Amino acid sequence: MDSHSAQQGGPSTHLTVAFYPPQWAAEMRGAALGRLDARLLHLHARTPPDTLRAVLHDSARLLGAHLTYRCAGRQVRASPWSDGGTLRGVPLELARHALMLPGAPRPQAPAALGRALLNWTNGTLLVVQAGQVREQLNLADELDRLPLPQWLEQGLDPHARVTLHAHRLHPGGQLEQWLGHPRRSGHP
Repeated sequence: MDSHSAQQGGPSTHLTVAFYPPQWAAEMRGAALGRLDARLLHLHARTPPDTLRAVLHDSARLLGAHLTYRCAGRQVRASPWSDGGTLRGVPLELARHALMLPGAPRPQAPAALGRALLNWTNGTLLVVQAGQVREQLNLADELDRLPLPQWLEQGLDPHARVTLHAHRLHPGGQLEQWLGHPRRSGHP
């Protein structure tokens, strides 16, 4: 199978989607799959296992759906509230690569980002400290949201050196990415 047919969910690639609560499931391919999450179009038989897990679990969380990916003898399942695919302890650039996050996130003032994140009903927040992902929060999960105010406060503190990377899906499957840096006021 060539890379174009793999990107379009070719005949040997299968992705089953069951939105929560799972009352029905559908196998999706091509444009319909891309309208859910454009990153899913780029998964293929040679996708590295870490990238496959990270993207599927992140997509499952953002979509609020159970996903089952089957291709070339591989099968990976992801659910909206599983801890699988976590990127804790991974350097930020590797985490962004594994999540297939395109381009650069839009910079936001930490306070504006904090207000926005408190209102997001879904999304992923990567809390980065010392260049590594310290937490990966699912903003659709109430338990993951519990420490959100604490992380937002640290993101406002220039001494904490916490960077907040948030992303969510827009209708049509495109990602919106935001970035909040702590204020640097000449402190080392």
